[in-house]
Amino acid sequence: MLHRARLFQKYAVLLVSLVGGALLVSGALSLYFSYQETRAALLVLEHEKAQSAAVRIDQFVREIERQLGWTTFPQFGEGSSAIELRRLDLVKLLRQVPAIMEASYIDGNGLEQVRLSRLALDVIGASRDRSGDASFIQAGKSGTYFGPVYFRKDSEPYMSIASRAGRGSGVTAVEVNLKFIWDVITQIRIGKTGLAYVVDRNGALIAHPDISLVLRKTDMSVLPQVKAALSASFIELGRSVEDDARDSSGRKVLTAYARIEPLGWTVFVEQLQEEALAPLYISMLRSAMVLLAGLLLAVLASLLLARRLMRPINALREGAAAIGAGELGHRIDLVTGDELQELGEQFNKMGADLSASYSQLEQKVQERTAELQKEQRRSQSLLHNMLPVEIAAELSLTGHVRPVRYESVTILFTDFSGFTQAASAMPADRMVAELNEIFASFDDITEHFGVEKIKTIGDAYMAVAGLPVPCADHAQRCIRAGLALVEFLDRRNATAAFKWSVRVGIHSGPVVAGIVGRKKYAFDIWGDTVNIASRMESSGQVGRVNVSAYTYDLACNEFDCEYRGKIAAKGKGEIDMYFVIGPK
Repeated sequence: MLHRARLFQKYAVLLVSLVGGALLVSGALSLYFSYQETRAALLVLEHEKAQSAAVRIDQFVREIERQLGWTTFPQFGEGSSAIELRRLDLVKLLRQVPAIMEASYIDGNGLEQVRLSRLALDVIGASRDRSGDASFIQAGKSGTYFGPVYFRKDSEPYMSIASRAGRGSGVTAVEVNLKFIWDVITQIRIGKTGLAYVVDRNGALIAHPDISLVLRKTDMSVLPQVKAALSASFIELGRSVEDDARDSSGRKVLTAYARIEPLGWTVFVEQLQEEALAPLYISMLRSAMVLLAGLLLAVLASLLLARRLMRPINALREGAAAIGAGELGHRIDLVTGDELQELGEQFNKMGADLSASYSQLEQKVQERTAELQKEQRRSQSLLHNMLPVEIAAELSLTGHVRPVRYESVTILFTDFSGFTQAASAMPADRMVAELNEIFASFDDITEHFGVEKIKTIGDAYMAVAGLPVPCADHAQRCIRAGLALVEFLDRRNATAAFKWSVRVGIHSGPVVAGIVGRKKYAFDIWGDTVNIASRMESSGQVGRVNVSAYTYDLACNEFDCEYRGKIAAKGKGEIDMYFVIGPK
């Protein structure tokens, strides 16, 4: 008996696949971890830079606070002598701290006795009442007050700082020009594009290497990283608060930040991702080239081994094609001593079995085909009764219907007045018969005028023109149909035992149309246009066609209308409405 070896023992295709897969997985993992480690290292560096800047800015503000401290000590002297001593203290303060643009001394009663300024005239002994200023009140509570950032003359950023030695003593209040923080920020560089900037607790830009952005009072809170960093929910410090962090030009950046307490300021350090990750991208490119070379070697090896499989595989393919084409007597002669030979023998056996049962199978196929065609015709007939022709065709062809937005259609709503009382007084079978007769006539009327019926809900009837096939005269179609519905009921009421009164409302606008349901399909439309059309009906009068201003604009050239004014519609406010009198 011929020994049949396993296919794996003869060919090494699986080994090549495993080698290639291992190379891909190893390379992908290496690239992933390299990316994560590089990004984490960059964020740590940026965080250290941000913390360093925050410390220096904090020291800048604390130094001003310290300088204010000695100006609040009690002075020996009274009256003009004490005021002169205070003036000399403030002169010395302005000389020692160039960032202070204006300094004031407010006595314990809240009266400003001295104000020195680099930008305006000095004021001595004016006793201006500043007891209501936040500087005086907050400094009296906590000893030191740091005011919010503001922009003098809508350009330069300033902050108020006030200090008080103790309860009942005077307060020294200064106005600090924050442009001096610019020196700290401009010294922070990471690569070619890295920079730092400072925002206040509301996200307003305080310091930036581009001073023009500060002078324009740029709002940085619109940036994802600033918005998230300022939010109370963010806890982890020193990392980008958004993976999608971007600079003011919309470019992706790596960013970290540090807080400055108690000012409530935040220092951000950022660098363009394309620059920060450039070395990593080069490394990734090299790794990708090595991977590609390994994959090419694996593919070449697999191709060489696959050539040895081509002869038996071609024989099997040709045999399968012959059997599939109906040559059930075709036989595959293959001697390889492995699974391929077994497969060829299975094909031969299958051909013999198929030949034996072919006649019975053909008969069953014909019978089943006839049944399917019958069911298909029945399904199509049902769909055409339930759905618009175009929608039914799409559903039959693809198995589903895409929701479609139509920018301009017109919706017709009708409702019977007094239906609830009639329903309670009329036998159920009579009520259903009445509605069936009326709605059947409504269907004929809307179809005649090219209006598509959507549905009935109780005694309400809804139809639309302009979908699924768009048309330019959808408003005119619905108005003609609405007038015809009213005229039909008037004629019917003249001879019918029970009199029906109908309100008709029409509105135009955009809607979304689609199919809902899985087993029972229903074609429906949605949108605010539907709601307003319903309000047109409920706000109308019996026997009248009530249209919105939008529908009136579309059809006023063909119909005479009576302006009703602004009518309150439930949930929609006041809406301009018109009664249609008739065609011009």
